[in-house]
Amino acid sequence: MFNWAVFLTLVSISIPGTTISSIMLNKKSASGKREVPIIVAIILQMVFLSIFVALGVALINKINLNAENIYISSWIEAAIVGIGCSITHILIYYGFFKPLLGKAFYKIEKHRNSIGIANRILYASVVEELIFRWGILSLLLWITQSVLISIVVSSLIFTLAHYHGSSIVGKSFTLYSYIFIGNMLVGIICGWQFYDNGIFAAILVHMCFHLTLYPFEVKVLKK
Repeated sequence: MFNWAVFLTLVSISIPGTTISSIMLNKKSASGKREVPIIVAIILQMVFLSIFVALGVALINKINLNAENIYISSWIEAAIVGIGCSITHILIYYGFFKPLLGKAFYKIEKHRNSIGIANRILYASVVEELIFRWGILSLLLWITQSVLISIVVSSLIFTLAHYHGSSIVGKSFTLYSYIFIGNMLVGIICGWQFYDNGIFAAILVHMCFHLTLYPFEVKVLKK
């Protein structure tokens, strides 16, 4: 039986993020082009997201998820994992890729900062997890019956989805390598937490990732 309570809960928590995202996209729209009304943009995003949320809800009883902990089992675990994931990324990004990226490094920092921390916390962390983990990973798990394959493949899809936006700062093997490693890291960690700890755990991991990374970005841009 379709769990409407879970569906409405997950759709509801995405409203702030889709609203902020739609407002920002509206402001960044090119001059001379007809802008889509913000309310229409919000509705379209909510309809799109609802498809993935409904998919995940429909599959709750068909995949090996702990029905009693659909949302989250341990907030502390998710927070620690999220901070650890971000620190790992920081070491890889600033320690290894920074000198190799050259001018693209500062373009990445400016591009990521232009998205805004609120948008990254409320939209990227919530909406992306509902799409890629709750919806897509659940579907893959139902099809393959393999946790490992589902997490890896959904992480690959998650990574590919980030290539278009990141490619505006440049096109090089080093940049694409960073995009791949960085997003696969987040995708795999969030996928594991979703399966083992609940969808809110995946969201919290993603939030902690951005919150931990943000001060480093600000410091770099001030130089």
